[in-house]
Amino acid sequence: MNGADIKAIVFDLDGTLYEETGHFDYYAEQVAKRLNEADRLRFWDDYRAVLAGRHPLRIGSVYDTKEDLILQLEEGDVREARRWSGEPVAAADIERIYPGPVAIDLDRFFSIGDLWWVPSSVGRHYGLTNEDTYAAFLETREWMMGPEFEMHGAPRLAETLAKLRETTALVLMTNSPEPDSEAILRKLGLDDLFHHKIFQAAKPIKTAAHLEAIRTRFGVDYGQMLCVGDNVGNDIAPARQLGCRTMLIDAYGLAKTGEADVIVASTSACVPVLRRLL
Repeated sequence: MNGADIKAIVFDLDGTLYEETGHFDYYAEQVAKRLNEADRLRFWDDYRAVLAGRHPLRIGSVYDTKEDLILQLEEGDVREARRWSGEPVAAADIERIYPGPVAIDLDRFFSIGDLWWVPSSVGRHYGLTNEDTYAAFLETREWMMGPEFEMHGAPRLAETLAKLRETTALVLMTNSPEPDSEAILRKLGLDDLFHHKIFQAAKPIKTAAHLEAIRTRFGVDYGQMLCVGDNVGNDIAPARQLGCRTMLIDAYGLAKTGEADVIVASTSACVPVLRRLL
């Protein structure tokens, strides 16, 4: 990739434009307090087990909130399913429960592409509703707006975006609400750098539709668009299907070769790649 090739860059926000992680534990606390005392203890045991890699729920899996099963998908098809205990589900049962491809959504099928989905999945396992976990999410976002949540920003990111915006359309596309997202952008010094912002984007369901609208709005081809994100299902795979260029921030080291045009380990590591577009 070079600057002549790329005419628009679409950025995710959380996990993409900043590296802080303390909000995940805060979110877990907001989910846990909505459970009864016995389930709250189990919640913390499971949450810590997931973070330590000792639980079948992990980054890259899919949680079926209806069946309470943890899935591994391959192009939408369920290749493996495990119960919360880790016990494998028989192939015949998998075929019966999932006769066709699974479509990731924001209610039944949770794609565990980042740590945001861990507290909500564990909470759903212990009986919370989507409304419960979303309320906990909003509490977390409100806390992130305040002074307790300190943010420092990746070195030279703001400077790099300021230079890029002179020749390249910069777009923010996030699933998070506008007020807290804008507050986070202000903390990072990025609030005035985007030509267009999309909040509550409902990725991955509406990722392709948003990218089509961006293409039309800025008069660029998909091949001239670079999509930058930390979630393969939300940010990268739908963009690649349309022919966009992609950069994946793979903080957990789970990416497969060829899963994105560029794979980096952190927000800081993506800055040199962006600077090569100047």
